[in-house]
Amino acid sequence: MELQAIAFQLIIGLATAMLYWIVSSGLTFTFGVTRILNFAHGAFYMLGAYFTLTFFEVLHNYVVALFLGALCVGLVGALCERTLISQIYHLPIHFQLVLTFGLILIFEDLVRMVWGSVPKMISAQFVGSIPLFGKTLPMFSLYIILAGIAIALLMYLMLSKTYWGLQIRAITSNPEMAMCCGLNPTFLYATAFMFGAFLAGLGGGLTLPISSAAPGMGENIIIYAFIVTVIGGLGSIKGAFISALIIGAVESLGALFVPWLAIALPYIALSAVLLLKPEGIFGEA
Repeated sequence: MELQAIAFQLIIGLATAMLYWIVSSGLTFTFGVTRILNFAHGAFYMLGAYFTLTFFEVLHNYVVALFLGALCVGLVGALCERTLISQIYHLPIHFQLVLTFGLILIFEDLVRMVWGSVPKMISAQFVGSIPLFGKTLPMFSLYIILAGIAIALLMYLMLSKTYWGLQIRAITSNPEMAMCCGLNPTFLYATAFMFGAFLAGLGGGLTLPISSAAPGMGENIIIYAFIVTVIGGLGSIKGAFISALIIGAVESLGALFVPWLAIALPYIALSAVLLLKPEGIFGEA
C-alpha cells in the first residue's frame, strides 16, 4: 500500500473527525457543566440544518445563514433548558433519558409540520477539489477541517480567556463553592446548554453543502457523537477532540485496509475503551 494513499485517506479521516468533533463538543460541554446526558442533541443538529437552509433561501449568503441558523438552535436549546431540563437536574438519569428522547420525537414532528418530509438541499457551495497526493481532495473536506480547528480554538479562548469561561470552569469544578462566591447557576446552566445547542446547530448547517436536510437526520450523527464523548471521557473537551481524531483515523484506515469491517470499527474501539478504561481516556472515575 502506497504511503501517499494512506496519507490521503488520513486527510479524509481528519475531515470526518472534525465533523464528529463539532457535534460531540456541544454534547460534551453540556454534560460537563450541567451533568445532563442530552439525547436531543441530534435533534438540535437537525434543526441547525433546517434553520440554515431557511436563512440561506432568504439571504443567499451561506456564512451568515450558518451563524443565524446555529443561533436560533441555541435559543431553542436555552428555552428547553429553562422550561424542561432545569426541572430534572437533581433527578436520576433515567428521567433525563426519557425527557430528552421525548424532545427528539417532538422536534421531528415539528420539522415535518413546518418543512415537510421531503429532503431539502441548498445550491452547491464549496464545490470543486484540489490536487493532493496524486488524488483530488473535495473542497468540502478542507472547509470542514478548517471549521473544526476554528471551533476548537474558539472554545479554548472562550473557556480560558473570558469571564464567562472562568465562571463555567468554577461551577463545573465545585458548584457549591462557586455559588457561595456569588455565581448564578441558573444563568450559567442556561447559557451552557444554549452554547451546546449552538454547536449542534452549527454542525447541522455545516453538512448542508454535501447533504440534505431531512427529518431524523440527527439519529446517525448522535450515535457517533456519543461514541466520541464516551471514549474521550464524559465532560472532557480535550478528550472529545482526541477521541474524534481517533475515530476519524480508525474509520478512514479501516475503509482502506478492512472495508468489510469498517462500519464496526468505531463500536469495537468503544468496547475496547470501556473494557480497559470505563471512564474514558480523559474522564474521571
